[in-house]
Formats: sequence, C-alpha cells, structure tokens
Amino acid sequence: MKKLTLKAGALLWCLMASLYAFAFPPQLDGTMMPYDFAATDSIVPWGADMKPVFINYVARHGARFLSSEKKVEDIRQRLLQAKEHDRITKKGTDFLSLLDKVDSVTAGRWGALNDLGISEEKRLGKEMAAVAPELLKDGVVKAESTYVPRVVMTMYEFCHSLATSHPDLEISTEEGKQFNPLLRYFKTDKDYAQYIENGPWRFAFAAYAKDLIPVNPAAGMIDEVIDRHELQKITLDAYGVLQSLNAAGIEADPSKWFSEEEYAACWKVDNLKHYYQRSVSTFSDIAAVSARPILDLLVSKADNAFASSSADQESTGSGSQKAQLLFGHAETVIPLFALMKLPGCYAPTCKPEQVATRWKDWEVAPLGANLMMVCLKDQGGGRYVALRLNGRWISINGRNVIPYDTFKTNLGY
Repeated sequence: MKKLTLKAGALLWCLMASLYAFAFPPQLDGTMMPYDFAATDSIVPWGADMKPVFINYVARHGARFLSSEKKVEDIRQRLLQAKEHDRITKKGTDFLSLLDKVDSVTAGRWGALNDLGISEEKRLGKEMAAVAPELLKDGVVKAESTYVPRVVMTMYEFCHSLATSHPDLEISTEEGKQFNPLLRYFKTDKDYAQYIENGPWRFAFAAYAKDLIPVNPAAGMIDEVIDRHELQKITLDAYGVLQSLNAAGIEADPSKWFSEEEYAACWKVDNLKHYYQRSVSTFSDIAAVSARPILDLLVSKADNAFASSSADQESTGSGSQKAQLLFGHAETVIPLFALMKLPGCYAPTCKPEQVATRWKDWEVAPLGANLMMVCLKDQGGGRYVALRLNGRWISINGRNVIPYDTFKTNLGY
C-alpha cells in the first residue's frame, strides 16, 4: 500500500474537515494525531481455507487531553510577563485566550481519555470483533493495562465494545504497577531510562533542532528582544499546545501563529526526538531490546494457541483463551514495533535530515495505535500469522499472511 506524503495526505484530510478543525494536515500533530479510521482495511487477507485460532493485541491509549498543564503554564507565565510590561502583541493575547479555553475544556482532566478517545476504543473493539467472529463467539479474553487512568479507561472501553459484540465472551481485565516491567519498561529498565536522559543521541538532536526550530511564532507573540534559545522554547511550547487540540476537541487555527512550514518544522523536531528515544537508530537499539518481554509474551501466546489447536480439533471451546490484550502508551508500542521491524516502524540508518521522510511518528503511534496479530491455521495444519498495524494489514516479504515459522525466524526465535 502506498504511503501518503504530507502534501498528498492533505487532500484526504481536507475531505475530513468535519472531523478536524485545523488548517494544517493533522499528520503534523505527530503522536497526538487522532486515529485515522478512513485509512483502515475492512477485508481480511486470508481465505476460507484458513481459520483464526488466537489474537494478540497491543495498543496505545486513545485520544486524550493534554497530558499535563506544564506546557500551558510555562507559555502562559511568559506571555503574562510580556503583558505586564506592555510587550504582548495581538497574537500573544489571542494565544492567552486559547490557553484559557484549553483550561476550560480540560477542566482539570489533564491526560484523561476524552470523548473522542472513548469513541475510538468503541470502534476498535468492534473492529476486532468483526475480524474473527467465529473465534470470538465464546471463550476467554484476558486484558492487561498499565495503572495510568487513561490506559485503564482505554482497556475498559475496548473490552466493553468487544463484549457487546460477543456477549458470550468471558473477558477479564487487570491493571496495576505489577505490569510496569512489561508495559512501562521505559521507566523500569534503568539502562534504557538512562539512555533517554543522557544518551549520545542528544547531541545530534540538539544540533538539528537548533537549526530547524523557527523563532517567528514566538516573536510574533512577544514584542521584546529575546535570545534565540528562549524564542525557540516558546515556539515549541506553543506547538505542544496546538498539536493536542484536535484530539481534545478544541477548535483553533494554528495558522494564526504558525505558517504551515513552521508548524511542519516543529513536527520534524518532535518526530526526531521520538525516533531517537524510542526506535532503533545509529546511536542505539536499547529501546527495542527493552521491549523484548512483550514480544516474548506474544510469541509464547501464539505458540500455546497453535499447540492447543489442530486442523481437525478446533480451539473454540468456551473455556479456552481466544485473545490476549495489552494496553500501554506510545512509549510502549514504538520500541516494540521497531523490534519487530514492522514496515514504516524500523529505519535504523537514518541521518537526522532523513527521518521525517522515512520514519513518521503519526504512522507509527497515533492516538489509539495498535497491532493485531492474528494466528491462523489452514486445513492441513499449516501455521500462519497476519499483522494489522493501525488498521492496515501489512505485507512482509510480499505476503500479507506469513508462515509462522518464518515470522519467528525473522524475529530471532
């Protein structure tokens, strides 16, 4: 399937104007872009000679409000300081009004799953139900999530939707800090956490960002002589607020403060940071290595499902497990997708200036990002998997349905 460029993608998003209030392509919101249901596949890639025997599912939480008020307060205090000295411009005053609107709509629910996120998860649950209705007509589904409320809520909404479609399923849910090593390894793996804070990637990132982050958006809000570094911080803070508004359901037009080129430059910087911190680059593969326990679990679940089923004895009993669901964060799925070398998620040799064209965070981990791994058996007992990444069945080595042994070999098992 051809990938949309930012310019070509803009044509599609113009047709979806009723869903998006911004003048710029929503892809430029990066990991805060809402899930793109318009680009999902509805037809399964396997034929009648194959039947699903198990589903693995790993997902990021759905659409949410801005995760914290820090960016809002940082830029608010700087603008209020300018206002106090009568150095704020009309654009600065307008941005202050926008911050008030963010406060009002969010109403203290920083980071919480919102109405759009709930709607996304309900639809995603229905999509899973439709992928393998015979498999999921009964049996057991186990779901686990991190302790973070928006992730817990994502799990509940998804599972409720799945249960509504298949009332005879026995769905169990569990959340808590006991899952941190599995789903929040970016915090518990000390070597990885140290790499994020002080890894050698920081020097290349700083050099790239220094040349790319525009100063005009900040300079247009404050009529003072400000050094370039501070202007760039204000610009990035403003971008951080604006990129969250589509997901929060707050109407605003970033073209009041940014040109599209300036907004895209901020996305490129943000995108590069996600790439260096969470994917595989010339600096390190530590992020992907840290995600290995999740992949081990997926493979173990698939092995067990294949072992307990056969071409003439279906694993459709009411007591057998039919799916394993895992819910986490962007920081959970990005390294996993890189470890699995999924198309568009693995670009280990990129130079900084190449990343925006070869690795795009909005393709890898939009809000509601997910990977569905459907385990299949044919009539002769052959074992296969089909992978659905963010709603699209993906091809590996030219195949949408991949022999399971080949799949495992490619992953180093």
